[in-house]
Amino acid sequence: MAKDMSGTGRVTIFPLLHDWETSSRCVLVYTTADNGMTAVLGVIPVEGNVHEPGDLFALAGRHGFIGEWKGSHEQRCGCWLVATGAGSRMVRKAGTIEVPQTEWSLDMVRSVDLDGTYAGHVRVAAGRMTLADAELMERARALVPVPAVPVVIA
Repeated sequence: MAKDMSGTGRVTIFPLLHDWETSSRCVLVYTTADNGMTAVLGVIPVEGNVHEPGDLFALAGRHGFIGEWKGSHEQRCGCWLVATGAGSRMVRKAGTIEVPQTEWSLDMVRSVDLDGTYAGHVRVAAGRMTLADAELMERARALVPVPAVPVVIA
């Protein structure tokens, strides 16, 4: 059963194009817990972003797998999430925010134990992320521009 988590440590915040057909984007945070054994990924909610993914494991499942990871479908989704988070830390795209130490909390939607170690992790937890630093949350939200609502003049 999923539960909430919190911690303090290094976070990598990055924009993610998660649906090519709709050009849907979100803001993801990657960090770790349990001395690095758990990969933690969270979506930073952005007001007005109607394309924000709810369940990150479901998002991962939509990307398809050819055989690069073993285990159950849920474990393979977890590996995709780890690859996305850890890869974004190693190869930063424009706009990535790297913070060496900050408090975070995760409203966890789902977690899975992997069938082996993947990128140093044995488990993955994913949900909605909140950072204790309000200024950092605003910087993170600014990574995904929300489409402007047209003004109708009567």
